[in-house]
Amino acid sequence: MRQVTAMSRTVMTEVHSPVRVAVMDLADPLSDLDCTRPSGPPYTAAWILVCRSGRIVGSITIPLNGTLITAAELGYELCHQLSGAETKNPQIDALTLARMSIVIPTNLARPDQLRRCVERLTKLDYPDYEIIIVDNRPGEAPPVAIPGARVVREPRPGISAARNCGIAVATGDVIAFTDDDVVPDHRWLRALGERFAREPDVAAVTGLVVPLELETQAQVLFEQSGNGPDRCFERLTFERVGRFKVLRRAHETGTEQIRSIYLTGEFGTGSNMAFRKEKLLAVGGFDEALGVGTPTCGGEDIAMLVEMLTTGNRLVYEPDAIIQHSHRATLAELEQQLHGYGIGFTALLTAIALRNPWHGLGLAAILPAWLLSLRDPLSAKNAHRTRDYPRALARAELLGMFRGPFAYIHSRQVQRRWRQ
Repeated sequence: MRQVTAMSRTVMTEVHSPVRVAVMDLADPLSDLDCTRPSGPPYTAAWILVCRSGRIVGSITIPLNGTLITAAELGYELCHQLSGAETKNPQIDALTLARMSIVIPTNLARPDQLRRCVERLTKLDYPDYEIIIVDNRPGEAPPVAIPGARVVREPRPGISAARNCGIAVATGDVIAFTDDDVVPDHRWLRALGERFAREPDVAAVTGLVVPLELETQAQVLFEQSGNGPDRCFERLTFERVGRFKVLRRAHETGTEQIRSIYLTGEFGTGSNMAFRKEKLLAVGGFDEALGVGTPTCGGEDIAMLVEMLTTGNRLVYEPDAIIQHSHRATLAELEQQLHGYGIGFTALLTAIALRNPWHGLGLAAILPAWLLSLRDPLSAKNAHRTRDYPRALARAELLGMFRGPFAYIHSRQVQRRWRQ
């Protein structure tokens, strides 16, 4: 079950679209922030992700009454809103960084965003990596060439089949996965690679995902929906302690918590995750009955992260590995997306229970509390929703949850037919 932390998306709770999104680095001189909107109603607020020399510090929100935030105002808000935040001291020790493969599954439905993504990926600050585009269009499709990337074909439907194809052809010791609708920070791959290098026993590293823009009501509502990854700004480590529990360790504060393995919000998400290739092969790759492009619509990323923990591997979260994601722009698209999230969520729970029956017992133990939390306005799922959060969105997601187990069974049948 996803759990939302206090640091996650609080900036969006009482904000309505549109919102100016910016990333600033405190190593650079403060300058005025232009908040002029090219068209439509003006921005109501600015949400700013704050770094220092590429290291994450936190985020601030500033309500807007005009179109400019002066450097002096920025300085005041930084001191006021981030007064308790500490900047991590950069580690400058020499590291041997592994060769990495970046795998992007795509059906080429968003060619402009894909080209933008690949262009940014070709300029990453990393010494040795390759970019693999897995063309997941069904049936016979004409070949495509994307400058800067190697394109391979996987006609079997579904993002998991595409990811498994990418694993098979990857030449890197570490495989990083992202989506075609993101914009990576130039240090994204280095932050992932350095975490692997410093912790050689780690199987998977996930990173921070923030919005690229908040121009429409739908994009802001997604931030309030409780479906984005938890936006924690400190390094975390997760490892299994007991059949259904994980130890969550926060590196900067030194705090440790024992939590349910099913509270997955901080584990990470498919648009920003990396694995040692040998670990992916050891568990058999991604479940091809899960994910976008199959009847389950999603869930394959969380299922893999849970599988890594279940099989005794360590999972870590690295907030300096920053990805900006393009949220759905219209309410119709968002409603469809949230319905799919609902299907994918209960489908992945069904999948892990069928793969390992012990998960069935663990899920049964927390099911009553989870059902109660769906109606609790203060629960982690609902805490960030405003009073006018559309009921249609919540209803679409809930209906998807009811469909999830049946969708997974159907998807497994579809996959069997593909293999015949």
